[in-house]
Amino acid sequence: MEQNILKNLLQNLSETLDKMILTYKDIFLTAQEKQQHIISGDIDKLESVIYQERNLAETILLLEEKRRYILRTTNKTLGINSESTKLSNMIEHIQEPYKSCIKEQFDIIVEIITKVEKVNKSNTTLTKYSLEYINNLIKSICTESMNDSTYQQSGKFKEPELHRLMFEINA
Repeated sequence: MEQNILKNLLQNLSETLDKMILTYKDIFLTAQEKQQHIISGDIDKLESVIYQERNLAETILLLEEKRRYILRTTNKTLGINSESTKLSNMIEHIQEPYKSCIKEQFDIIVEIITKVEKVNKSNTTLTKYSLEYINNLIKSICTESMNDSTYQQSGKFKEPELHRLMFEINA
């Protein structure tokens, strides 16, 4: 009986990991698409991709919650007195054929997450440079008025305001 429960738990875990793999792959593809929209400057499509990312993140959170629940239940069934929800720890305690299958799924998830992290890091850098470019562009068409440099009543330094050089304020 306990063997059947364990078998069902491991089957359920494997199915959950498969769903996580598919969702992480979607997250990776979305991150790549986001990168293209950052480069092209297509704000409307970028906004749409960010919405997709948010939905995928919510899905992965639900799957992660389910994975942790299954791991805690499996640990109890195996007699492991640990609240650990690390998949790598549990893999050591299970038998074949689930051991190799779940280990393979775990490796795939780690690989995809590593790819997502690289693309997200690149996207962060691209976004940062875009914002710096925009700020420099704004500064190039505006000038700082040094007469506005004053201290506020709070004692903090008031930053000088940018005034338009090339465009009239009334325009």
